[in-house]
Amino acid sequence: MTWSSFLTRPLSLVLVLPLLLTRLSTEEIALWYLFSTIIGLQSLADIGFSPTFSRVIAYGMGGLSADELKDLRINKPSGDTREPNWETIEQIYSTMQVVYLRLTFISIFLLGTLGTWALIKPISAIANQTEGWIAWGIILIASTFTLVGNSYNSYLQGVNQIALLRRWETLTSIAAIITSFLVLFLDGGLLGLVIANQSWLILKILRNRWLCKIVENGRFQKFTGKKIHPAVFDSVWSSAWRSGLGIVMSYGLVQLSGIIYAQFGSASGVASYLLALRLIQLVSRFSQAPFYSKLPLLAKLRSEGNIKQQVLVAKRGMVIAYWTYIAGFVGLGILATPLLKLMGSNAEFVSPLLWSLMGLSIFAERYGAMHIRLYSTTNHIIWHIANGVSGSIYLIVSLTLFQQIGVYAFPIATLVGYLGFYCWYSAMHSYRAFGLNFWIFERSTMLQPLAVMIIHLIANLLTEFKFYV
Repeated sequence: MTWSSFLTRPLSLVLVLPLLLTRLSTEEIALWYLFSTIIGLQSLADIGFSPTFSRVIAYGMGGLSADELKDLRINKPSGDTREPNWETIEQIYSTMQVVYLRLTFISIFLLGTLGTWALIKPISAIANQTEGWIAWGIILIASTFTLVGNSYNSYLQGVNQIALLRRWETLTSIAAIITSFLVLFLDGGLLGLVIANQSWLILKILRNRWLCKIVENGRFQKFTGKKIHPAVFDSVWSSAWRSGLGIVMSYGLVQLSGIIYAQFGSASGVASYLLALRLIQLVSRFSQAPFYSKLPLLAKLRSEGNIKQQVLVAKRGMVIAYWTYIAGFVGLGILATPLLKLMGSNAEFVSPLLWSLMGLSIFAERYGAMHIRLYSTTNHIIWHIANGVSGSIYLIVSLTLFQQIGVYAFPIATLVGYLGFYCWYSAMHSYRAFGLNFWIFERSTMLQPLAVMIIHLIANLLTEFKFYV
């Protein structure tokens, strides 16, 4: 069902992207992807609470009390299973409501100030600036509901209703894609596209609230508390801020690269880079499905002490995730340029070299991210260290190289940061926590997909070198 949900994204490429790239001007394409980038940065306001709340709810489903949530590095005896602890889960949700209400105010303030500042130049470049600012106002209004919606999503994932959630996401996404297609086909322009997009965002939140009410015999409707429970908050805060800092220093910096480039690059260059960035992230997200859909199960297995089964489930998800990423990356690398030319796109695709560097950096991120997620089932969070150090490396390298090589500095800096610290540091903790050996575990997990990717990259670079010669 997670794959089914993610399959709607390629459908968007087929139906919406051709119209978007031909019906909007180059400046409007750049602005649309910049809007999307800023919307994506809203997840930073979550500061890591969403995955943390989802994980501790899964612990509650494994029978743990609020006092037992904080650190699961001490394994429970194998086979120690218990019934869901609904008192704990209600306390978690009560705490979650208060936390997200406060985060909403912070998010809107940051979007209204820093977000508006980042959009001054891009909006001034389009023909109808008034529509651009109205579109931004609509995004700000819809954003007030986003973090509240995260609480419903965390609850559904925590109680392991992944299949139900993804099934409805698939149906809703298809409806949203059809709406966007009709808006562009009928020349609704950038403003119409934003209205359609943000309307479905609010409908998705209402849908998830309804799903919360019908799963698990309607337990959600009996939750009445709206206060912070100290034992719960103490358990989630140390994990959340570490996760949040990690997200800021990884995903946040990559997204920020598009905003920074939009302040200095040409409209065509910005549109090209943001298009490629969106496509590579689409491939990455699609490849996450086999592993990330198992995270609630992995957390539950950890709370039960069933470590052997946990490793088997994780390994199977990793293998499928790697090969899915390779297939998507290679396919887009081959087909993107001829397809964009065929449809008469107002935005070009990036060079094979830039695409290769972006793809290799994201592959490295996937390796470290899956291991750090596996280790995080212990509820000992190291994201702040892993991403903090690698993010600092990214900033130093990108700022140093940007004047010399331009946009190429971003994927090179990302790759240096991941290989220099993030990958080996994350994997080291995972291997130690689960008693794994690198060669034994990775020879049938990561190394084979990596070999295929390197062969493809070499062939790609040789082709580009011959072209220039």
